[in-house]
Amino acid sequence: MRKLKDTPYRNYHRWQLSGALLALTLVPDYASAIEQLDTMNVTATRTARTADETLASVTVITRQDIEKSQAQEVVQLLDALPGISLDNYGGYGKTTSLHLRGTNANQVLVLIDGVRIGSASLGETAWQHLPVSQVERVEVVRGPLSHLYGSDAIGGVIQIFTRKGAQGLRVDGEAGYGTYETFRGDLGLSGGNDTTDFSVRIAYMDTEGFDAMVNNNPDKDGYRNTSLSGSLHHRFQNGLKLQLTALRAEGNNRYDDQWNPIGDYDEDFVQQTLTGRALYSPTDWWDTSVSVGESRDESEGYVDNRHNYTFKTRRPQASWQNDFTVGEDNILTAGLDYLRDELDSDITYDEDSRHIYGVFGQYQASIGSSDFNIGLRYDDNEAYGGHTTGNIAWGYNVDETLRLVASYGTAFRAPTFNELYYPSSGNPDLDPEKSESLEMGVEGARKWGNWSVRAYRTQIDNLISWAPIAPGSWIWKPQNVNSAEIEGLEAALTARVLGWQMTGSVTLLDPRDERTGNLLPGRSKRFLRLDADRRFASTGVGATFRAHSYRYDDPANNIRLPGYGLLDLRLVQPLAKGWSIKAQIKNLFDKEYQTRSRYNEPGRELFVSVVYRPE
Repeated sequence: MRKLKDTPYRNYHRWQLSGALLALTLVPDYASAIEQLDTMNVTATRTARTADETLASVTVITRQDIEKSQAQEVVQLLDALPGISLDNYGGYGKTTSLHLRGTNANQVLVLIDGVRIGSASLGETAWQHLPVSQVERVEVVRGPLSHLYGSDAIGGVIQIFTRKGAQGLRVDGEAGYGTYETFRGDLGLSGGNDTTDFSVRIAYMDTEGFDAMVNNNPDKDGYRNTSLSGSLHHRFQNGLKLQLTALRAEGNNRYDDQWNPIGDYDEDFVQQTLTGRALYSPTDWWDTSVSVGESRDESEGYVDNRHNYTFKTRRPQASWQNDFTVGEDNILTAGLDYLRDELDSDITYDEDSRHIYGVFGQYQASIGSSDFNIGLRYDDNEAYGGHTTGNIAWGYNVDETLRLVASYGTAFRAPTFNELYYPSSGNPDLDPEKSESLEMGVEGARKWGNWSVRAYRTQIDNLISWAPIAPGSWIWKPQNVNSAEIEGLEAALTARVLGWQMTGSVTLLDPRDERTGNLLPGRSKRFLRLDADRRFASTGVGATFRAHSYRYDDPANNIRLPGYGLLDLRLVQPLAKGWSIKAQIKNLFDKEYQTRSRYNEPGRELFVSVVYRPE
């Protein structure tokens, strides 16, 4: 494998990034101070740690961030954050794939309230159906995490937490209308006291949409999504805590099919999670928790109002975790996971269920100026047997403002039901895809903000691709024939300067198929995101700029999609106590662009809403 110093990025890209970082460190100290990296996250270690205690590369998006951004979709929140790129098949509700650090869309693990979600047949998450109004926070952890979560966490883990209650009784809501005859609204009731809190929220979205494909069945491909979430948390006098959460989103999506230019295609969908968790501390040094849950991913397709297909994934799962405090700040974690994949379809698969058991351990320690994290996990999958993964990370605090980090980890992805058992084409002899990742970085905290730079290399082997079963054979099946190498550099900054809250990131990426030397399809080599927000008296204004370089839409690198830059503007104006009006213009300059060949993307959009959020 090539070393990081041999990466093919041109020298001027290096100098641009180095110069930008140097300029950031020279920002004068009279800039307003901001809080340190004290935002809690649990995904990186499966324990509650602040961002400055976590050795992994983490981004936490809070509800306050979501409100400020006026994001209409979860994917709008995530697009062009460090290491994240997305592609979309034609607008609202259409299939959307997320690539984290250049990995495939099925090499990213997604959780909702600790429950694994996604399709067992395709192996991907339906990002387009996850309602942002039901989201309390999002935690993005970049880098391999199979040592904690098992399969799929090659590129990293993204965990979504649904809305929760707080002290007092609160009713809030929002309703708005915009381009493409788009309506969105949500209404929530929440409350709580010292021992109990609850939240119930309903949301609705409906849009006429636009024509999804170029020169294909010219009509409006609309979308509808109705969602409901709920949570209940209670703490007993003996310290026992019980948590219940639920999310359900259902609706209909109209789309164009590339193989039939005149058919009328639509799909009914369901995304659902249920979670129950009990937490207890038998002693001062021992915390234990048991969680049970289930996720569902369902779709039923129709062509010209006639039933076409059914795919329903059900995933019951359970976990038992124990955290032992050793000394002042060292934590030993040990636990067991259980997952069952079940697939119901009108297609008869050779197998339609499998179970997976996992056992994991982790040790987090601080010795002097150094922090360590060591993890190991063993998974037993009914489909292919056992697999062991591990991770080791080290951080060194040079002083109070500068830290060096380094890590090495392995990860894997289990083959999907389509790859293993699809009639006449599945291959039950497939092995898991596996990876090795090396990462090095430096991060700092100054009076004016926080910054980080991370370089990484990921080698992925046993990649599953369609190939002839023998040289010259006309029979093709999924096989472990490919490998890929991904090299990347990420730089991120958060600062408050002259009253503006600024957040920016740049990602440089080189994801290559080792067999052909081609770039992996659907990934941009360079992308950046800049967010700026400020209040003038009671009026809030903000902007987001996202830019992506070119990408290829096919493995052979014959279909090249040009790069693009998009500017979004937003405004919030209070009207009365608790009441405000929000306005957002997306794609201000009406840029025409594509993230998938032949599929349209939205033009300029205006959305205005009235909001009631009591303080």
